[in-house]
Amino acid sequence: MSSGIALPSISDVVPTMDYAPTGQSVGGLVPHGQAVGHTGVGHVPGMGDAVHQAGGHLVDAAAHGLHELLAPAAVALGALSGALLAGRAALVTTQVLAAAAVRAADEQACLERRQEAAATAAQQWEAAAFAATRANARRAALIARVRRAARTASPGTPRPPRPGLPGPLSPVGMPLGRLREELAVLEDRMCRAEAAHADWALREIGNAFAGPDDDTWQRELRARRASVPYRQGTEAGPAAHHGNEVLPQPPAAEELRYEDAVRIGAQLLAGLDPAATIADAAPATAAVRHALASAVDRPAKARTHLREARRFVADTNRAVRARRDTEERAAAQLHFLEITAQQDTDPLHPAPAEAALLHRVLDEGRPLEPHEQRQVDDRVTERLAELERRYIERMLRLAVSGTDRFDDRWTTRPHQRDRLIRFDWTPPGWGDGHWLRFALDGEHARVVTMRREQHGERDTAALAQDDERCHQAAGHLDGLRDITRRLGVVLDFSFEESGTLPGVRGEEDVLLLDEDATGARAPASGDSTKEQKRERRATDGPRYRTAPADNH
Repeated sequence: MSSGIALPSISDVVPTMDYAPTGQSVGGLVPHGQAVGHTGVGHVPGMGDAVHQAGGHLVDAAAHGLHELLAPAAVALGALSGALLAGRAALVTTQVLAAAAVRAADEQACLERRQEAAATAAQQWEAAAFAATRANARRAALIARVRRAARTASPGTPRPPRPGLPGPLSPVGMPLGRLREELAVLEDRMCRAEAAHADWALREIGNAFAGPDDDTWQRELRARRASVPYRQGTEAGPAAHHGNEVLPQPPAAEELRYEDAVRIGAQLLAGLDPAATIADAAPATAAVRHALASAVDRPAKARTHLREARRFVADTNRAVRARRDTEERAAAQLHFLEITAQQDTDPLHPAPAEAALLHRVLDEGRPLEPHEQRQVDDRVTERLAELERRYIERMLRLAVSGTDRFDDRWTTRPHQRDRLIRFDWTPPGWGDGHWLRFALDGEHARVVTMRREQHGERDTAALAQDDERCHQAAGHLDGLRDITRRLGVVLDFSFEESGTLPGVRGEEDVLLLDEDATGARAPASGDSTKEQKRERRATDGPRYRTAPADNH
């Protein structure tokens, strides 16, 4: 049989994709009720004919329809695209999310200056979605940090201020311009809340160092905190500095005075990461305390303690930043694993055990064990692979939906990692006797050239037509590849012309080629009965397998 196999991948995520309701083939690509839906992905002129004319202007029209004709600020995010982007964001580092946030801000600034943004709609949406994921993760991590601080605050001291933040961003169904506006509001409120919590934490550290009645030391700490250079809104979050370069070095022992020890000690403690707790700051505060006690009579020892305090602060900041990154990553992964599909669509497989692990990270402020993190990462990867499979399925269906005949069937099993997706497509001009059958599993896209099953031997003309359809199939797959590439999906089929496979169009059983059978040629004698098929499979070995809808 002639067959092909490809390893599909997604380059750009088209922002308007929605989940497909159960039993629906192509409709619902653009969320309902949007005025831009008729100029969007689901209504690109000439899409069906573009399969026939892969190198022509209609393919270019498909590409422009996706990436140019859609005004990015007017496009609302579809549920499937939103979930897919959230999954991708859950697997990247916080530095990548921060870079995307900077990119999104730059693109918004270009629009405000009435300059044309260089990115396509898909790229702009990815940056904005990643920025929203980062903002939501920072929000969840801050709220968890405040709750932990309230539980561990010293008796009789004020509790940390409530963040008072708006709810998390929900980009699905939201136009890009509005998302950017709400993102800016959340970022501003976040900075205020983080600054308020940082002031409270610094006061707690000061109280632990010198007691709550030492207002002089508190003023010194606040003054030094104001003098520490911070990088606002960068990969470490607002009000957080990087490296040791901003931490003061104590002077030579003979030049160290008590006033210098007070100033340097306060500046070192003020340089602690705002997310540092009293327990985090304990080594540094102890070293500063010893330095002040030695500064009058033993300046050399005081200098040694200040240098130790500087190392403690640097080590503490690295540990606190790593913990904050862990918490924000956990928040992003938790959000992704708790995403649910719409009620009229195939459900996403739940992950209660992994969600419980991520909740623990936020509640307790400690990272997962390596095997626990691998468990979470595996589940996130599995869910992302399932969403990618759904997305690629939608793009394939879109690419062939306007052609001569398109016959598809869903299996009744919900979407899971072992679920097979299959549909039949009759290229233009093929009539009723032949079609292409596609099957998508978790990793591969496979295609087989099919012929209508019939009794009796096949004559020379029928065999010649089989060969002709096999030869034409490669060209149709090339055209399909060009369109899907313009749709942001790379689908390079490795195709071999070796005959056709008998079958019934739209049959319930799902065909899936074995990897070692892609070059096998089906017998040419006609498959008159099921008994003959079984005999041939027993003699020649398995050529393919069928997976019933209710039993994979």
